[in-house]
Amino acid sequence: MAAVREFYGLSAREAEVAELIARGNTVAHIAELLFVSENTVRTHSKRIYVKLDIHKRQELIALVESFEPEGR
Repeated sequence: MAAVREFYGLSAREAEVAELIARGNTVAHIAELLFVSENTVRTHSKRIYVKLDIHKRQELIALVESFEPEGR
């Protein structure tokens, strides 16, 4: 996730939320784990999806699993 974070310019919190989403956690569970509201998690999710140019949780999972930064 660190490489994805750096490559796409995610904030530390966005990367944390993205990792939890990719691991299959629900919005409610992520909110509970991070001590934030579900709305905050949804806001982070929307920003993550925009930065990664994706639209669904499954696309996030696929991107994280197959990510290879250029030049490697």
